Amino acid sequence: MGVKKKKEMQVAALTICHQDLETLKSFADVEGKNLASLLLHCVQLTDGVSQIHYIKQIVPLLEKADKNGMCDPTIQSCLDILAGIYLSLSLKNPLKKVLASSLNSLPDFFLPEAMHRFTSRLQEELNTTDLYSYRKVTDNISSCMENFNLGRASVNNLLKNVLHFLQKSLIEILEENRKCAGNHIIQTQLMNDLLVGIRVSMMLVQKVQDFQGNLWKTSDSPIWQNMCGLLSIFTKVLSDDDLLQTVQSTSGLAIILFIKTMFHPSEKIPHLISSVLLRSVDCTSVPEWFMSSCRSLCCGDISQSAVLFLCQGTLAMLDWQNGSMGRSGEALLLDTAHVLFTLSSQIKEPTLEMFLSRILASWTNSAIQVLESSSPSLTDSLNGNSSIVGRLLEYVYTHWEHPLDALRHQTKIMFKNLLQMHRLTVEGADFVPDPFFVELTESLLRLEWHIKGKYTCLGCLVECIGVEHILAIDKTIPSQILEVMGDQSLVPYASDLLETMFRNHKSHLKSQTAESSWIDQWHETWVSPLLFILCEGNLDQKSYVIDYYLPKLLSYSPESLQYMVKILQTSIDAKTGQEQSFPSLGSCNSRGALGALMACLRIARAHGHLQSATDTWENLVSDARIKQGLIHQHCQVRIDTLGLLCESNRSTEIVSMEEMQWIQFFITYNLNSQSPGVRQQICSLLKKLFCRIQESSQVLYKLEQSKSKREPENELTKQHPSVSLQQYKNFMSSICNSLFEALFPGSSYSTRFSALTILGSIAEVFHVPEVIKCLMENLEEEVSQAENSLLQAAAAFPMYGRVHCITGALQKLSLNSLQLVSEWRPVVEKLLLMSYRLSTVVSPVIQSSSPEGLIPMDTDSESASRLQMILNEIQPRDTNDYFNQAKILKEHDSFDMKDLNASVVNIDTSTEIKGKEVKTCDVTAQMVLVCCWRSMKEVALLLGMLCQLLPMQPVPESSDGLLTVEQVKEIGDYFKQHLLQSRHRGAFELAYTGFVKLTEVLNRCPNVSLQKLPEQWLWSVLEEIKCSDPSSKLCATRRSAGIPFYIQALLASEPKKGRMDLLKITMKELISLAGPTDDIQSTVPQVHALNILRALFRDTRLGENIIPYVADGAKAAILGFTSPVWAVRNSSTLLFSALITRIFGVKRAKDEHSKTNRMTGREFFSRFPELYPFLLKQLETVANTVDSDMGEPNRHPSMFLLLLVLERLYASPMDGTSSALSMGPFVPFIMRCGHSPVYHSREMAARALVPFVMIDHIPNTIRTLLSTLPSCTDQCFRQNHIHGTLLQVFHLLQAYSDSKHGTNSDFQHELTDITVCTKAKLWLAKRQNPCLVTRAVYIDILFLLTCCLNRSAKDNQPVLESLGFWEEVRGIISGSELITGFPWAFKVPGLPQYLQSLTRLAIAAVWAAAAKSGERETNVPISFSQLLESAFPEVRSLTLEALLEKFLAAASGLGEKGVPPLLCNMGEKFLLLAMKENHPECFCKILKILHCMDPGEWLPQTEHCVHLTPKEFLIWTMDIASNERSEIQSVALRLASKVISHHMQTCVENRELIAAELKQWVQLVILSCEDHLPTESRLAVVEVLTSTTPLFLTNPHPILELQDTLALWKCVLTLLQSEEQAVRDAATETVTTAMSQENTCQSTEFAFCQVDASIALALALAVLCDLLQQWDQLAPGLPILLGWLLGESDDLVACVESMHQVEEDYLFEKAEVNFWAETLIFVKYLCKHLFCLLSKSGWRPPSPEMLCHLQRMVSEQCHLLSQFFRELPPAAEFVKTVEFTRLRIQEERTLACLRLLAFLEGKEGEDTLVLSVWDSYAESRQLTLPRTEAAC
Repeated sequence: MGVKKKKEMQVAALTICHQDLETLKSFADVEGKNLASLLLHCVQLTDGVSQIHYIKQIVPLLEKADKNGMCDPTIQSCLDILAGIYLSLSLKNPLKKVLASSLNSLPDFFLPEAMHRFTSRLQEELNTTDLYSYRKVTDNISSCMENFNLGRASVNNLLKNVLHFLQKSLIEILEENRKCAGNHIIQTQLMNDLLVGIRVSMMLVQKVQDFQGNLWKTSDSPIWQNMCGLLSIFTKVLSDDDLLQTVQSTSGLAIILFIKTMFHPSEKIPHLISSVLLRSVDCTSVPEWFMSSCRSLCCGDISQSAVLFLCQGTLAMLDWQNGSMGRSGEALLLDTAHVLFTLSSQIKEPTLEMFLSRILASWTNSAIQVLESSSPSLTDSLNGNSSIVGRLLEYVYTHWEHPLDALRHQTKIMFKNLLQMHRLTVEGADFVPDPFFVELTESLLRLEWHIKGKYTCLGCLVECIGVEHILAIDKTIPSQILEVMGDQSLVPYASDLLETMFRNHKSHLKSQTAESSWIDQWHETWVSPLLFILCEGNLDQKSYVIDYYLPKLLSYSPESLQYMVKILQTSIDAKTGQEQSFPSLGSCNSRGALGALMACLRIARAHGHLQSATDTWENLVSDARIKQGLIHQHCQVRIDTLGLLCESNRSTEIVSMEEMQWIQFFITYNLNSQSPGVRQQICSLLKKLFCRIQESSQVLYKLEQSKSKREPENELTKQHPSVSLQQYKNFMSSICNSLFEALFPGSSYSTRFSALTILGSIAEVFHVPEVIKCLMENLEEEVSQAENSLLQAAAAFPMYGRVHCITGALQKLSLNSLQLVSEWRPVVEKLLLMSYRLSTVVSPVIQSSSPEGLIPMDTDSESASRLQMILNEIQPRDTNDYFNQAKILKEHDSFDMKDLNASVVNIDTSTEIKGKEVKTCDVTAQMVLVCCWRSMKEVALLLGMLCQLLPMQPVPESSDGLLTVEQVKEIGDYFKQHLLQSRHRGAFELAYTGFVKLTEVLNRCPNVSLQKLPEQWLWSVLEEIKCSDPSSKLCATRRSAGIPFYIQALLASEPKKGRMDLLKITMKELISLAGPTDDIQSTVPQVHALNILRALFRDTRLGENIIPYVADGAKAAILGFTSPVWAVRNSSTLLFSALITRIFGVKRAKDEHSKTNRMTGREFFSRFPELYPFLLKQLETVANTVDSDMGEPNRHPSMFLLLLVLERLYASPMDGTSSALSMGPFVPFIMRCGHSPVYHSREMAARALVPFVMIDHIPNTIRTLLSTLPSCTDQCFRQNHIHGTLLQVFHLLQAYSDSKHGTNSDFQHELTDITVCTKAKLWLAKRQNPCLVTRAVYIDILFLLTCCLNRSAKDNQPVLESLGFWEEVRGIISGSELITGFPWAFKVPGLPQYLQSLTRLAIAAVWAAAAKSGERETNVPISFSQLLESAFPEVRSLTLEALLEKFLAAASGLGEKGVPPLLCNMGEKFLLLAMKENHPECFCKILKILHCMDPGEWLPQTEHCVHLTPKEFLIWTMDIASNERSEIQSVALRLASKVISHHMQTCVENRELIAAELKQWVQLVILSCEDHLPTESRLAVVEVLTSTTPLFLTNPHPILELQDTLALWKCVLTLLQSEEQAVRDAATETVTTAMSQENTCQSTEFAFCQVDASIALALALAVLCDLLQQWDQLAPGLPILLGWLLGESDDLVACVESMHQVEEDYLFEKAEVNFWAETLIFVKYLCKHLFCLLSKSGWRPPSPEMLCHLQRMVSEQCHLLSQFFRELPPAAEFVKTVEFTRLRIQEERTLACLRLLAFLEGKEGEDTLVLSVWDSYAESRQLTLPRTEAAC
């Protein structure tokens, strides 16, 4: 391996004209030692880097000359040529800077001549008249002013000429830009030239000394006239909105700079600028030159952008430091702020918003500079309580969650500066307890943590006042912030805040404490909560904390790693000890301390906080810990451990031998991961390792080649480089062997994918081969066949695979630098023609009106006639008979192409299919469609890639480029046709991807005709949409099919740095078309417009440029929802959904009403102010007529959309009260929307009302709403009104209870007042109210009040009792139908809801009464027994749910006092219920309760209670478990198992009495393991097996017969190979429990460890073999295990039957097959452990007859296998893959059995096959230990 060379710097070589070259030759001396010779050698070189060396020799050579040399014509000519060289070099060429640097050291006596020569050459440059050469001249002026003395002096000498040139060039560039309108490439270039010209003009004013005086400030001075002319140009540019905003912005800077330079006296400059900004210039008081140059600023109507850029110039160009401008400067600062605030409410264009935010941030910087030396009046105007700071805070709060990152960053700067401003106003005082800071801190902490701006502002506060003051308010803040790190959108903000806080805290503690004890406090505050999250947090939380927070913490405090490792190691050891006492190891969702340890070490090593791998293994973590991590049950622990091994901050770090061994161990058990994400991470990490090996091997190779005898002093010296290289070679060879072996017959998809991907990474890192023409030949053949028969193509050779391969092959080539262009041109041409041919074949299907179900054949004439209509519609271009007639098939699925004519009615003779040898094929509509749309997809991607990668010919006759202009136009026409006519989404979505690549190329193309194509295509399709021509082929259904994609591609590829004119015009057209219309003919254009708008609003590439149109889009969607045309309503709904996502972000929470995707009302209406009056007006219209008495109720479809928007807004305490965009006016209308006759609308109105009411105003609002409810004496009222009002009360009360702390006395007082008001309308909860729906909601409110008061204070009973609340509740329950029954039929509206609400309240009343009377069920109107006997399942179910919760809490140890005494003697009741319950859900809950209870309490009562003996009850339970196939089956199995265990443990002497039932139970467990059963059933089996493991599976004295015991073990092995991840993970718990028993913990090194199912399978077999030896059951057990090895007897029969079946090919249909289990892996493990067992025990069969049966079976199987292999067709592994694989698996099983039988017979030396078993012995030792060794 060779060492990579460092990339060399590329420098363009300098050249000179022929005349200068001849001059140098004439002056060069013979010796080549004078300056002319030096320059001649330099210019003759072609390498710029070498020329730099010669340039640097110029000055040393001149320094040797004397003063007389200045008259030497050689030197004069050379200086002249050097000036020419300097001015000819490009601005960015390093030679230009080197030359300037050298000439800066020119001897003084050469300076006058050099200056003369430079001035002459520069004057020649200034005289140029070529407009496109102006940029070069301008760049030269700029470079002369930058650190180049000669250049600056030359510009000073020619200042008048330079200014004149700049004025002339800017005028001509502006005029040329106007002429080139529409050619955006030329315009962009010209605007950049204009920008540079303005900047150079500013540079001159700032750097040329002449401008510091006043001599030039006379009206007849040429310099003054040029300055006035430039100022006039800048003013014109500032007002020209057709120019780039960057150019306008720079003009604003230049105007202020020129005013500052030209205006006299300078004291009046602030006043002049203020008057310009405020548009109050007194034209009579300003100088004439100013009026003539800036007339539009004085008298005209200045645009918002112009004012904004003038504000920017004011802040950037004036000197604000040290109060140099005095009081007038302070007034200007305040005026600028007010102007900016006015603009902030007017500007909505995204780019201008961005400018505004930057300028406001700049204003705060200027304010800080002024405040450092300001007057008291300004201090009062800028302190924290001033109106200006208040406005700035409002701006921050409004924009701190803006979608633009850059804008959010500006709000952070503003907030930070605001704090600094206030500190400056209180300088000298103790600013920390300052009321402004205190109030600001508390208000920020009161905000909810989902608000992103909270984190940024808190971080600024921490930096300003210190974190200790914030921790003093609430010391749990670090934990609170870590808690929210489960939300990905908040993670970056939370981690940044935490970093700011812990850095500040550490600095504070170090400054306060001299000793080192401060580190303990710091660790306790910041590291301990982190470790808790890593060990106990949810999965997302841990992942994000590890990825974001942990690296920051370790980078700042690397010494904390030792502390973390120590804590985690201690925790792991403690956990292991606990696990020895308690076998249950927790769920697979827990990473635990081991996972936290591996994550910490991985991050530490990856970021360079561990010195070397060796130190890590020796000092921080043991070998056993690493291995446990590599096979841990949780996938992320395995990934983190692998990352620890693979990742390093040094890419050349040597991979140690231990690491290589662990990697091998990892690969053995981790290839078969079902999670694509895990597989991707494994492959990525291993690729990093391979790269590390490759790069470190280069270093080792270099060391090996070194002849030095000195021993290096680094890690490489621990062994000779050649040894390490050999280890690398052996390791890579071993890895490759393992990966190839993983491709064994029957290996799962996951294993094969992982192995092949890793092998691909190895090939990519160490060797990459590359090819194409054979693919094209194959494709051409397939296309030709498809043109004859598309059906045959779909069945046998779908062409898309070939096209995909061609695309991949082309991507490997560097198509932009191909050498053999002439040879590639015909290849490209042929490829394009092939693509068009292929597209022609498949497009009829894709463009049909029903592509998904189209195939021209059916089984009856009636269906065929219907299909004929579709066929006539398509009228395809292909030449075969595919679409000529509908074919009628026979009843069977397959058909023979040659028999089609015989079965078709009325077929023309021309459609006869020729050829007798056409084979039978099975074709479905699905196959035809897949063939067509995937082919179309691949063609689109290929064409797009060709456009993107292939060089284009600039002109037709050019020899450069592979694509001609005509070919590009053809490709564009192709995309246009298929995007606008295809109906199949898969086809046009991928055509869009290719089309985008084409449009991006066209927009960058210098060819004007090509550059204009996207614009022409856009206008063409818009016109076609608008005209609504019936003959148009545009698809008006399927969401307009490809039309939105077509327009999206054209607009999204428009250059973002331009003015986006196409987007603006298109959006204006679309918004106009999307609006409501009375013309029925306009419906189709309206639908198209709505669908296109939806696509554009969803396109992230348009970014903030689309935001100005959101308001109009929302209006169109809401109004369109009221259309009478369904298509319009449908498209409006889709558009509205896209807008909701665009406004509020992608939905990040499952809860539809989560607070994450929401926005404050101020922020929403500030961003979209047009929606404020629109939404308010629409809501008012709806609210005014929602409950109209006139005829049919108006359901107002737009109400749904209005409420959907409003419920996503919320009032923030930071919003302020003076806003014109207050949310208050919406509240009464939302309340009235609650009167809607539509149930769902009332619910939405209730939810929408909540965020509009401030938390502190909720109690008053609730009381107001309750007061509007009718009294029981009222005669006329509407239940809809009552229901809507009650829903609003309920949701408000719920929000209030969620937001307040229970200990708050105000909270308890408010709740008490609400309870009193509620009692006043209590009739609504009683029978006086005939409506069950409103009764139910009122009862829900009462129940919620009880919950709130229960949380508010522990001693709440006196409060409720003093209010008479429980007495009223008892009265409601006593008078309810729960007691009296229902007098009407059960089909009453709202009955289920009412019953559930009433039951919840009754249960609360029972618990409250029990708590008051000491757990006695007294003084209650109803008991649990009565509830359980209710005739309504809703009542029973809720009651059982409440009781089950109590029993579960008691069983898990979570209850304070176990089961409440009230429930202690209910076993008899539950038994009775179980026998008579017929509702499945209730019955299931009863069984769960019995399972939670101790069988000793209720099992003895079965005979007395339900007339079943305990044995009969067990049989009854098992019958239920056998017959039911639902959740009941799982619960019954658990219950039966618990009863069995109870019998076994309590009736030791009578176990034989239930022997038959025990066998029945074993069979029940076996049957419940089958793969076709629900996951819940198999999980129940796992739970049962885990709980009974010590009793039945690992008992030193087996209770069951050996056959039954082994059958249960076989269940464990089966479940470990389940396809369901949850089942496998649960089954590993069984294995872990089995390994952790006293008699088995020595069997393996992984006892008490959480392991993955892959290794658990091997460990289970290891434990089982060890147990067989302990039980001394080898003789009877071995035949059973050998039977497992050989497989079931019907396996081979099934394999043979499938060989003779006709294959039915249905795409995407999944048969009942296990995609995870790998039979041969099981065979391998079983064979290993059996061999190990037999080797250790030395057992042999006492007689040959003992294994005769097995030998006969194996012999017969061998014979059958050889026969079946002979019957397979040639290349069976491809033709009959499934059958071949099955036979190969069975062959391997048979061979394994033969090996073991040979070993048992003592023939291992005669058969070489047995050697492989001996080889596996060492591997099996990895998993097994001698009985004397201790486990880890």
